[in-house]
Parts: sequence; structure tokens; C-alpha cells
Amino acid sequence: MTTLMVPRAPKWHVHAACRNADREVDWIDAEPGSGAAVDCQETCRLCPVRLACAITALTNGESYGVWGGMDQADLEALRHSDAQIAA
Repeated sequence: MTTLMVPRAPKWHVHAACRNADREVDWIDAEPGSGAAVDCQETCRLCPVRLACAITALTNGESYGVWGGMDQADLEALRHSDAQIAA
């Protein structure tokens, strides 16, 4: 018998500001600097779980979208600075 594992959302998701945000905004495909990214970042600005979201994105290697108020370019810059510190 095969067991299907369904990923569960982290507990912090229930407190995320984006949970009730406009569903027309595409969080995953928001290109850095685009109007969609700016809208997403504005929603993230006062989110109570912004840090947890950003940590999740960095931990999971998310490459696209807006996470914790950071777009793709921000996440990549953080990863790059982390690599420089470790070296």
C-alpha cells in the first residue's frame, strides 16, 4: 500500500497578511520591481509573520515570488551575502 504524503502549510500561514489579500495579485510570478511585486511587498510590510515567511523562503530555496516582503532579487542578494560570509 502506498501512502500519499500531503504537505501541510506551516502554522504561521493562518496569521499571514496575504491570507486575505486580493487573489488577483500573483505572489509567485511577481517579477522584481513590477507593480505586482510592489503590491505584494506593501501587504507584507506590516505582516505579523513576515520574518517566518522570509526564513521559510530562504530555508526552502524559493527562487520566485515575494516572500516576507522580499522579491526574487532580494532573496538572491541575501543568499549571495550569506555565501560570502561563510567563505
